[in-house]
Amino acid sequence: MPDKTPLIQVKNLDLYFGAFHALKNVSVDFHSGELVGLVGDNGAGKTTLIRVLCGIHKPTSGEVWFDGRQVKEFHPKLAIDNGIETIQQSVGLCDNLSIARNFYLGREPVRRIMGIPFLDMGKMRDLSTKVIREFGLRDNVSADDEVERLSGGERQSVKIGRAVEFKNRVVIMDEPTNHLSVREREHVNELALQLKEQGLLVIYITHDIFQVHKLANRIVIMENGEKIEDALTSSMTADQLEEVIRQGGRKVEKREAV
Repeated sequence: MPDKTPLIQVKNLDLYFGAFHALKNVSVDFHSGELVGLVGDNGAGKTTLIRVLCGIHKPTSGEVWFDGRQVKEFHPKLAIDNGIETIQQSVGLCDNLSIARNFYLGREPVRRIMGIPFLDMGKMRDLSTKVIREFGLRDNVSADDEVERLSGGERQSVKIGRAVEFKNRVVIMDEPTNHLSVREREHVNELALQLKEQGLLVIYITHDIFQVHKLANRIVIMENGEKIEDALTSSMTADQLEEVIRQGGRKVEKREAV
């Protein structure tokens, strides 16, 4: 069950890029233990909102609260320190490095020999092997293998496993199933549900309203930088939510989802 107190609160958020009004008075809450679908057409403002939460963009006005504290500084490292991890389809891993090195990218453990720091490859290899087995990589894949050997679904598994292992509290999945096979897409979606069941907040960005409706507790729809709908999936069908996007936020009668 999602916590009653929001983990993330966005209040009356506006963001301008010069004269372009990218986010318009956006207010939305996100809770631990829920999977929220963030949907809308291209240019709706989904990714821009997430980049504020990740510390990439500083809002022009409005407030962001995390775990009861107002966020005063916006920087990606601060977001990571707060336990916010973003999983994207095309970035986040280095093809020419091993799975173990990618697993600890930016968090590399070191051991000192005569005061000189060296990468602790043994620790990196052992823990990453344990996690990649738990998250469904093939048995013949080794932690020493380069990431370029992995399929799209296996790459996503590495990133999701990394997010869980480093005790993140928020996992943002930005179009995580793009260009994946049907089987890999199902596997990634199963992992998203596992994260929710473990009490993490999962924000799932997608164009596919029908796919995310099966997974999410709640759907937030963006259009031209505005939040135009915020509905429990139990209160609106996927067809109704798609109609909201088609109508650009005009009123659509809600009925109990089948």
